[in-house]
Amino acid sequence: MEKSDRMRILSKLDEMIKYIEELQSMLPDQDEYEHDLIKRRACEKTIEVAIDSLIDVSAMIVSAQQFGLPDNEENIFDMLIEKKVLSSKFGEKLKDMKGFRNILIHRYGNVDDEIVYHNLSSHMNDFYEFENDVKLYLHKHKD
Repeated sequence: MEKSDRMRILSKLDEMIKYIEELQSMLPDQDEYEHDLIKRRACEKTIEVAIDSLIDVSAMIVSAQQFGLPDNEENIFDMLIEKKVLSSKFGEKLKDMKGFRNILIHRYGNVDDEIVYHNLSSHMNDFYEFENDVKLYLHKHKD
């Protein structure tokens, strides 16, 4: 992998983690989340851009390593699973996260605030796990 690709990936990972740290600092308890529209929207937008960053990093790896041309965003995760960048179980979790992002963006039907809050609060560690997996992969593929 080229050094410039590695630097872009690491920079995007840093951006993703900053979004997660912001979310952790602003996420209120569930009752306040459900009753404060401004905080709710801020949290939703922050997780949305964090997930976008995660997808961007995934696409950068696929491109830099020339894994092929993905048919869609979900296929990016399949490629990372196939090339052992991510475990199968974790890759599936990231696909679910992408689906959650789509629900937030497109507001499919009525979004249940309780389910959204659960997703916001339960996926924080997934971002750190993704960061660790990517950094481990980059370390193994320095040349």
